[in-house]
Amino acid sequence: MQHIKIGGLSLSPQKRPQIAVPLNDTDVLSIKTLRGADIAELRIDMFSDLSVSYVQDIFKTFKDKFRGIPVIATCRSKEEGGAAAIADEDRTGIFSHIIDLTDAVDIEVESDIAPDIAALTNKHGKTLITSYHNFAQTPDERKLEEVYEQGRHIGARIVKIAVTPNGMDDIKRLTAFTLDHKPVVTIAMGDKGMASRIFLPLIGSLFTFASLETVTAPGQLSIDEVRKFYQGF
Repeated sequence: MQHIKIGGLSLSPQKRPQIAVPLNDTDVLSIKTLRGADIAELRIDMFSDLSVSYVQDIFKTFKDKFRGIPVIATCRSKEEGGAAAIADEDRTGIFSHIIDLTDAVDIEVESDIAPDIAALTNKHGKTLITSYHNFAQTPDERKLEEVYEQGRHIGARIVKIAVTPNGMDDIKRLTAFTLDHKPVVTIAMGDKGMASRIFLPLIGSLFTFASLETVTAPGQLSIDEVRKFYQGF
């Protein structure tokens, strides 16, 4: 597998599973420690103010408080779980103004602006993560493969797939997909997928998400719970 980095952090399935924590602006301003997190995801769609200057200030504050911790910039679309309905034009503008303050950008692979964000990250030497979220089900193998190939085609260094299992067959399908595809981040959301947040990183998913203060997806465990499972790795 090709060498994957977010900022100064090298990602590899052979390493201890890495833990990412999603943060909103209130979290950045108030928290004192990341409690062992390896990566931070700043969820811009959850910020109380979406003006470019405010978003820049939050990213600068994070960089000053938590030096060396790589940052993923995410401004999630409403259709895929975003907290606010933000026009694609506005999302593109925000990303373009904070690109030098982040280490990676996450954009929905099926978004109309995905190719533009891919070009932006490539120009600035940042890591592109393309993502797909399905809060109703786990698609069949053909759809999962389509999402993966679409992301790789536009230049994703990491393809993230977060789906909702409705039974054991869905868990098995996502597990098989994780084993067969690199480099990916795979997540089974909801109560039925909770265990996947621990075991999928053990078989190839590059990192898992855990809550520090803000829970951003169904079934997300706390960072303390996740760190307990990974003790000894």
